[in-house]
Amino acid sequence: MRNLSLAEIETLLDGQIDLRRRAGSIQPMRLPVAEQSFYDPFNRWVASAAAGVRLRMRTDSRSLRLTATQRLVAATTTPETRGAWDLYVDGALLARSFGQGGALMTADGGLTGDEAFVLAFEDLPAGDKLIELWLPQAATVGLTGLALDDGASLSPAPDLRPRILFHGSSITHCMEAEGASTGWPAVAARLAGVSHTNLGWAGSCMLSGLAARIIRDQPADAIVLKLGINVHAAGQLAARTFLDSAHAMVSIIREKHPLTPLVIASPIFSPPREEVVEGGGVSLRGMRTILADMVAVRQAAGDSTIRYLDGLSLFGPADAHLLPDDLHPNTEGYRLMGERFCALMLTGPDALVAA
Repeated sequence: MRNLSLAEIETLLDGQIDLRRRAGSIQPMRLPVAEQSFYDPFNRWVASAAAGVRLRMRTDSRSLRLTATQRLVAATTTPETRGAWDLYVDGALLARSFGQGGALMTADGGLTGDEAFVLAFEDLPAGDKLIELWLPQAATVGLTGLALDDGASLSPAPDLRPRILFHGSSITHCMEAEGASTGWPAVAARLAGVSHTNLGWAGSCMLSGLAARIIRDQPADAIVLKLGINVHAAGQLAARTFLDSAHAMVSIIREKHPLTPLVIASPIFSPPREEVVEGGGVSLRGMRTILADMVAVRQAAGDSTIRYLDGLSLFGPADAHLLPDDLHPNTEGYRLMGERFCALMLTGPDALVAA
């Protein structure tokens, strides 16, 4: 087989913010590597998980073999499996594989097993084709090798479709979904025929200036901020600071995206948190009101491309049976969210972007 160099593999990657380059490996990162010390350890870890990252290439190879190091977080909130790599050929899902090897990250942060990981696909369709291999959204992955058939053609396949950048909590990160491509941002983008970047950070969407700077500096034809749920616990933001932080985040992003369509999405339904106020913070119901009012104020001030999306229109009380832990949707719940977002925001004359 033909073994690609790390420099060649690097040209095939899409969906990351940056790359961590080590001797013998490259790791996709969803924050700037030079600034990773600015973030707390948990934020650094979830931003290193490969949500939305994929390898894209055109090739006539009939087989593909990937080697890597992988650390997969153990499932704690749902009995569904996780850690799949999804292989698409010419836009259609061809195979889902969990590969062989890799370490499992336990609840206390420890590791079990060997990080060495191997993934192989055989009997791929003949002829030139677009291959898109999605890395698992619940794992950190360091790519060490990629091999194709001897003599096979290969060229990078940059995704030139309109790009939507999504930022949010675990409910945008979608660690609980079984497949790497089954988070709701990926589902919505695929249905609409557009590209996307997933900047969902599990447990770490704090309406922060650091996140706003990343979003500000990324190419995007539309931006979706799904805000609120991560600051509910322990009342991390009171009503006044919640509003101020939301305005500040939007203002930072608008420095380089003054006319980019921007959606402010409020929290989806979570039964224990709808009316509960923790530590002087804000309930989910209160967050929806604050965010809707904030968008209205900015529209009145002249921002014609900002819009509000009620999170309950993506996932509401009638969907509660798809919340195994009363917080995170399961794979079916994420699919519904993606379909609904596509119908509400990516379809018709008011679509955020044109495919």
